Amino acid sequence: MPDNDQQDNGKCVTIIFNPHSGQGDPEERKAAISNALAAHGYTCQYIATTPEEGAREAAATALKQGVDLLAVSGGDGTVVEALAAVMGTDVAVAVFPAGTGNLLSVNLGISRDPVKAADAALFGRRRTLDLARITVDGDEPKYFAIIAGAGFDAEMIAGAGREAKDKLGLLAYVWAALKNLGNGPIRVAILLDDAQRPIRRRVKSVMVANMAHLQGGVELIPGAQPDDGVLDVALLKTERLSEWFRLIVSAVTHSLHETNTIEFYKAHKIKVDLSKTQAVEYDGEAAGETRSFTVEIVPGAVTIMVPKAAES
Repeated sequence: MPDNDQQDNGKCVTIIFNPHSGQGDPEERKAAISNALAAHGYTCQYIATTPEEGAREAAATALKQGVDLLAVSGGDGTVVEALAAVMGTDVAVAVFPAGTGNLLSVNLGISRDPVKAADAALFGRRRTLDLARITVDGDEPKYFAIIAGAGFDAEMIAGAGREAKDKLGLLAYVWAALKNLGNGPIRVAILLDDAQRPIRRRVKSVMVANMAHLQGGVELIPGAQPDDGVLDVALLKTERLSEWFRLIVSAVTHSLHETNTIEFYKAHKIKVDLSKTQAVEYDGEAAGETRSFTVEIVPGAVTIMVPKAAES
């Protein structure tokens, strides 16, 4: 149900609001966003997500009402659900980051500060982004904006549940990663575009990315760009503790291409077959388990408002 926080004056931003994202008080978050937009003469109409109606359905409701600017306050999963609803329209989406990871905003230079996020929403520039479409076991396709994977990264995501993230924040992922370090490798066969033969490797994790960075400026997928029309594939072969240490150092020092424990490829379509059933994730959301999935790029799928100073 839409919730108008102020008297309508003709300048209104519709906001898809996930009250369960992040660790703070949702009412305080809502007030901070409203105040930041009110400083520029805008009112807000909030559409809260529920277990029955997620961000995609809420965004579809907003589109039916007619909006020029749609904003989302939530984590990466909430934002990407809303983005999937606006594909094929010229509606721009603004983001007020409120999740645990917020990797989409990290990669696009959007601040968690509601005042700065409001400035990007109202006075920033429009940036066209690709999305990726993932199909798991032939089920209905889903969309992601940042990264999907199977193996170690998905086990880490699955191990960092809502309760752990509420208590520990980003440390929930660190704890889950440590618990899964000892899990053995898997064999994968990866078919890139129209290749006749798959790439076969023994890996810890296979990741398909549309963006490059983690928190703190760490570049996990060197050179990945969210608007270049291609996907980046990373095959993580790290097993021993010493290899993990070198991998972390290489990521922090932006020298991953110099390591031999990770391989990189580019493609428009990637089919992944796994030797055994593995956990799968996309944009930090656990997506169950599978032995096969396919990812395809959707070029120029959506438009997001980013700060004028953000890098292209």
